[in-house]
Amino acid sequence: MAVAPDDNARIFVSIASYRDPDCKNTVSDLFAKASRAQRLTVAVCQQLVPGEDDDCLLTEQSALHGAQLRVLTVHARDSKGACWARSEVQTLFDDQAYFLQVDSHMRFVPGWDERLIGMLAQCDAAKPILTTYPLAFTPPATFADDAIVTIHPKSFGAGGILAQGSTMAPVKDAPSRPQPCALLGAGLVFARGALVREVPYDPLLYFEGEEISLAVRSWTHGWDLFTPNQVIAWHDYGKRPERARHWKDQTDWGQLNRRAVERVSHLLCGAAFTDAQHAHQIAHYQLGTARTLAQYEAWSGLDFTAHLYKGAPLAAPETAADQPAECCARAQTFTSIWTNNGWRCAETRSGNGSRLAETVALRRWLPQTLQFLDCHIVADVGCGDLNWMQELTPQLRLYFGYDIVAGLIREVRQRYGDRHNCFFTELDMVTKTLPLCDAIVCRDSLTHLPLDATLMALRRFRQSGARYLIATTHENGRNRWVSSGAWFQIDLCAAPFNLPAPRLVLHEGAGKQLGVWACSELPQ
Repeated sequence: MAVAPDDNARIFVSIASYRDPDCKNTVSDLFAKASRAQRLTVAVCQQLVPGEDDDCLLTEQSALHGAQLRVLTVHARDSKGACWARSEVQTLFDDQAYFLQVDSHMRFVPGWDERLIGMLAQCDAAKPILTTYPLAFTPPATFADDAIVTIHPKSFGAGGILAQGSTMAPVKDAPSRPQPCALLGAGLVFARGALVREVPYDPLLYFEGEEISLAVRSWTHGWDLFTPNQVIAWHDYGKRPERARHWKDQTDWGQLNRRAVERVSHLLCGAAFTDAQHAHQIAHYQLGTARTLAQYEAWSGLDFTAHLYKGAPLAAPETAADQPAECCARAQTFTSIWTNNGWRCAETRSGNGSRLAETVALRRWLPQTLQFLDCHIVADVGCGDLNWMQELTPQLRLYFGYDIVAGLIREVRQRYGDRHNCFFTELDMVTKTLPLCDAIVCRDSLTHLPLDATLMALRRFRQSGARYLIATTHENGRNRWVSSGAWFQIDLCAAPFNLPAPRLVLHEGAGKQLGVWACSELPQ
């Protein structure tokens, strides 16, 4: 339900400025371009170094606009980052009808205030928020062509933090009213002033996670996000002055950012805090109760636990699982685990799941299953040290053992080199296609890979031409993202893999299964 506009109501404008000489131009442009400048209250958290940043001072603007310009001056050494500064600005809010958040290096269209109020009234929601990434401009006055900018998910980073991208459409194709969206751009946020009271800025965030956490918190508090259907502002995305970078001045910015990532991971993924200090005041900045996180994920298509968007992995090209740097890091991770007995198992460095006591039923079931499937040539991917498999290999026509750890492959070659039907090769299942065989056995290996890497491995398995895959799975209904070498209860029948129910199953206990699929059922 749209809310009628209040044309005479006051607008509180929030600006966080860090040693930015363009802030004074932004403030002047806000007042000059407003249809009714008298209704503005512009509040600035001005972080600077006295004596060094005199070109950043708002002296002329304060003299001209008086009480309509409120400046909270902070020495740059005392700053805790952009989100902290935005939180400080909100302490100056005194129940204005509307709230606008912008950055300190922006320009505006004539009548920006009328446009925003009018668009907000068009939104089909009781508590709408207009938000987008402003168009680009290059000082002093080179502006990008008018366009409508829509924000979209780009990739997941450390801690499940979502990175965002955007697309542009010609203004001539703009819809007749603002359109619902799931994501928020912190450089342009416009809503009723109640947003400040209901969803205050978390001052302990730093940079990463600012936008997605505010979007989800707002949505779960009952606020709906909309993309403006008119141009409102331009943003200088060019290189800022060297001094205008908080992380250039502050030696503890890394610690601040780690704390912020933990807070967002806790909020969206349920991750635990590594120390109590990081949990400070988190109760004040939690999700709302009007709607649930699960409902937001269903609406947006995002899965923060599994790092999925609409059921598929979101990975930037430079961090894709098959890139050289990722392949090298993956090999180093598993080599370290093998070398240092990272699974802490006395019987086998392949881990507790490979102990003889853990595989009694498996060692009976697997030969019978292979015989039933008429499989005599087997590729064992993630073969480890063959602690449990060693007694099964003589029953096969050919056994191929593959592992990503070069030192492990050298060891098993020495140990089992006299078995003329056994061959061992160093191989990364994510990037290399196996030779043709009857069945691929991949037990307790995909559970240690990120979802995008597992999806690539499954595609490689299909490309091999093998008839069957025998792999570990669990009946969870949902997967989660882990880094290489970590562990999770993989469900191959859930997104993003979406395999059908396995044709045959061995229940290994504690919800763990070994399932059989035709390789034709694997992702292409």
